[in-house]
Amino acid sequence: MLNHVKVRIVGNGNSIKIGNNCYIGKGCSIWLEGNNVTVTIGDRCTFTHDTQLCAQEDNSQISIGADCMFSHHINVRTSDSHLIYDIQTGKRMNYAKNVSIGEHVWIAPEAKIMKGCTIGDGAIIGSNAVVTKDVPR
Repeated sequence: MLNHVKVRIVGNGNSIKIGNNCYIGKGCSIWLEGNNVTVTIGDRCTFTHDTQLCAQEDNSQISIGADCMFSHHINVRTSDSHLIYDIQTGKRMNYAKNVSIGEHVWIAPEAKIMKGCTIGDGAIIGSNAVVTKDVPR
């Protein structure tokens, strides 16, 4: 069930896949920006309210396994939403990276899951956490 969920899709070949018996609450949003961007949510996942899944840049993915619980005001991102260049070489330094969240994961209020993170099955992410590295089970 989707309860007043905001969806923003910019680009081509993008997809959102939501499993069976999911609940995505009021004020939640799913943003896909770029080409061939995918957000996949497994069966029986719940999102209380005001959570944002933001997959930006070509070929980016957010993958969420089955039976996950998201509290409120959570942000999951594949990108920094801006470019950073090395001043010496002029080369870009901050490319997008996929986010993978395993099964049976609980994410508490105000958590931020940043680009490139993999969260293992059964993990618990505490309130106000800023996750910048992989979290094993």
